[in-house]
Amino acid sequence: MQEMPVIRVRVGQDPARPHIGTLSIDDWTVPCATGRGGLLSPDLKREGDGATPIGCFPLRYGFYDPTALPASEFRDLAFPFVPKPSNYDWPEDGFNPFYNRLVYNLDPREPSRLGERIFDLIVPIGWNDATPRAFGGSAIFLHVARPDFTPTAGCVVVAHEVVLDLARRLRPGMMIDIAPAEAQPAALAAPAVAAPGALESITFSSLEPGPRVIVTGAVHGNEPAGPRAIADLVRSFRSGALVLRRGSVTFIPVVNRLAYALNRREGDRNLNRDLAEKVAPRDNEDRVANLLCPLLRAHEVLIDLHSFSADGEPMVLLGPEDNDGPLEPFRHAAAEAALARAMGLPLIVHGWLSAFTRGRDAAGVLGRSQAASLAQAFGTTEYMRFAGGYGVTVECGQHAAPDAPEIGRMSVLRGLGQLGLIDPLPDSPIHSRALEMVEPILALSDEDRLSRQFRAGEAVTRGQRLGTRASGEPIEAPYDGAVIFASISAAAGTELCFLCRDSTRF
Repeated sequence: MQEMPVIRVRVGQDPARPHIGTLSIDDWTVPCATGRGGLLSPDLKREGDGATPIGCFPLRYGFYDPTALPASEFRDLAFPFVPKPSNYDWPEDGFNPFYNRLVYNLDPREPSRLGERIFDLIVPIGWNDATPRAFGGSAIFLHVARPDFTPTAGCVVVAHEVVLDLARRLRPGMMIDIAPAEAQPAALAAPAVAAPGALESITFSSLEPGPRVIVTGAVHGNEPAGPRAIADLVRSFRSGALVLRRGSVTFIPVVNRLAYALNRREGDRNLNRDLAEKVAPRDNEDRVANLLCPLLRAHEVLIDLHSFSADGEPMVLLGPEDNDGPLEPFRHAAAEAALARAMGLPLIVHGWLSAFTRGRDAAGVLGRSQAASLAQAFGTTEYMRFAGGYGVTVECGQHAAPDAPEIGRMSVLRGLGQLGLIDPLPDSPIHSRALEMVEPILALSDEDRLSRQFRAGEAVTRGQRLGTRASGEPIEAPYDGAVIFASISAAAGTELCFLCRDSTRF
């Protein structure tokens, strides 16, 4: 029996245009474009991320626009093409019972969808449609590219002038194999996708004793750099490209799967606040914490990958110096600082817990509920220090920055090298500066606003106007320093930004 030809899509040959690739059937090859979010492992794909899933998927059927392409061209084709309806939709709302299904809109008041040039030909790709997983990604098509081959929302597109040639080459039962340019042909099946209620961990252990390290991503669901960096690291360990010399490393690509599926910071609440095991879990984050906290305790070192909403420099955050004080007693400051410095990021930042406390105290928020208020400052690294280990938070850059996953990947590699788990990388660049978080600027009203979106690490001067209170009172910088984690607005009692000063600690 003759083997069924596969559509082979390979992307990433041009670093300057990473969404551009080639689409091939046998010896026929044409340029194609893919998603603005890059190529993504299927288990990390979710609604709205703009990514094209990696894997081998079936082609379902095809539509052509009879106002743009002659019906005679499709009459005798092997692949099942039918005229495109004038009104249709693929619901992208994960709560819709028809999510990622073709829906015919019979309302005559709806405008016709004929004449949409990029949809003159549509071939749905069999992604997340046999049994749709809510928020797992929808409407992944093979269709027509825009003239400038701009990236898509996740679809694979080719030039308009080749779509008829493509249609003639399609066969019933044909698969489309989507992968990075350097990849080998994929197996004819997509990996299983973990459900939002699951927590997946992958551990590699050496036969030689050494530190136990845990690397986490997507504690916040709208931060894709960590999962993408971890997916690449796991592939490298599995393929043998990375060799574990001693100790063990555990990867959790997506800590908060509900938040990740919804593509938002939290599921029910912020997991990186009040992180602790709960005897009577009340929400999604409590249930995740009950799985995560024992994993953290079973390790000695944490590298937690994050990103932030504003533009700015990547940074690594670490804890206090060694102390026996009541706030955050600690005894691994030298080891934690060495790990942070090894990552070679532009900024090293410390002082989170004391700054949080100082801000809440100044605003009169602590009061009798001091313990409960302080719990709101406890996240992954604070829990790790409480449990006797140490850890750093790597802020890989802005959420959508194309280099953020690579920054996360290299930070983990440098960290594992510094700890001796893998062969050390060449010397990394020394960070340009260190900042101490001093205090937050809290929103006293929901209507308080910063004047603009400040870059992470942006310098400010004493008296500089940073924003305006709801009352009209200016918000001014009390001293020369820098701003991190800034938001234009914030709920009353939460941080508009944090003020920092240059640190003399390093």
